[in-house]
Formats: sequence, structure tokens, C-alpha cells
Amino acid sequence: MRQLKSILKEILRKDMPQVKGKDTPELLKTLADSGIAYRRGKVAVDQLKPTQSNAIPSKVDAIASNITRGETLHPIVVSRDGHIMDGHHRWLAIKKVGQNTIEVICIMLPKWDALRMFDKAADEVS
Repeated sequence: MRQLKSILKEILRKDMPQVKGKDTPELLKTLADSGIAYRRGKVAVDQLKPTQSNAIPSKVDAIASNITRGETLHPIVVSRDGHIMDGHHRWLAIKKVGQNTIEVICIMLPKWDALRMFDKAADEVS
């Protein structure tokens, strides 16, 4: 847990917008309908920056185990300047198993604008 606390910072987990992986297509439609550009791709895990201030170690461990067994993860959502909007546990699990890249959906807005838009889109998807 100490290591997680040193990596994660800024916003409490309970205050972060959340979108379930199965709802990703609906999220993308909501972004497109709002005129918000996004792109999908892979980025280096070390280029990303957390915005959430805490994580659940057992959840990170479970996701890491799934990755090791070959499970494919839903992409995480990031801002254009590399801040994680959704997917901190997946990002930490990828780091834990030593993978260098991660699938992302990049909202083409800077951090705070992306957080506001993602929060609005998450509300519409939920």
C-alpha cells in the first residue's frame, strides 16, 4: 500500500468519475455526440500520470493475475496531456506485471477539461 500511495495523488478515488468497461462504446458515442475528439491507441505506461489519490491493492493484484493469465483489459481513459481519467487499477496492474504499454482512449482535452467532460459523459452512461 505504501508504494501505491507514493504513486497515486491528487483526487480521492470516490470523487473520480467511473465508467464500466462494458460501457466503453456508449462513452465513446457520448464523447462523439458532444463534439469531443478522442483517439484510441497504445502508450508507454511510464508516460501516464495518475489523478486519483488511492487504490485498492487487492484489486490491483486481481487484475495483475488476470493479465498474467492472458486476459485482455478494456482501455483506460486519459487526457491529451497523459493524466488518467479512468483505469488507475488497470494501469497499476500493467506496471506491476512489467508491461511497457497500455491501451488507451485519449480524450483530446487537457487534464481538467477532460475530467469535466469525462465526469459528464460518465453520468450519462451510468
